[in-house]
Amino acid sequence: MSNNTIARRYAGAFFSYINANHASSAAKIWDELSALASLCSTSSDFANVVKNPTISHEEKLAVFSALKKSGKISDELYKFIAVLIEKKRLILLADIDKSVKQFIMEAGNKLEAEAVFADNASDAVKKELVKRLEHLTGKTIVLKDKIDPSVIGGVKVKLGSRLYDATIKGQLDKLKASLM
Repeated sequence: MSNNTIARRYAGAFFSYINANHASSAAKIWDELSALASLCSTSSDFANVVKNPTISHEEKLAVFSALKKSGKISDELYKFIAVLIEKKRLILLADIDKSVKQFIMEAGNKLEAEAVFADNASDAVKKELVKRLEHLTGKTIVLKDKIDPSVIGGVKVKLGSRLYDATIKGQLDKLKASLM
């Protein structure tokens, strides 16, 4: 079983539990989880605590207990972290955070779309793209845009597992493939 699958299972169980039992504080808990996942990528010391298998369970629990006592994480998140430590799954923290974000999007009938433009697109173009994608999917679109000059012009949109390529580079690549 892949780490993504395992992380998604833990995230799903935690997401369901929090929404069923702590709905009023769910947003705060998700923010705390995101902060921990971000801390893994910005602090080598914290990443070492999370990822190093030679650090004992007790030492890891002590770190998270200190975070709980200081008010940085809630009791619910601390209990979840304790389960991850016990099951030797703390290394999946960032993947679990990513999966929780996907569950939040799904619960809100939202879908993330990643658009790649050759240069900075106007707000009107982005709004029109969002409007068309919402019509296509029936969901509220959260657009994340990037700039990549290599696409030359047009737009490339990644929507879930689908890729829509309406770039000049994409059209040139198709033409090249058909000529060979």
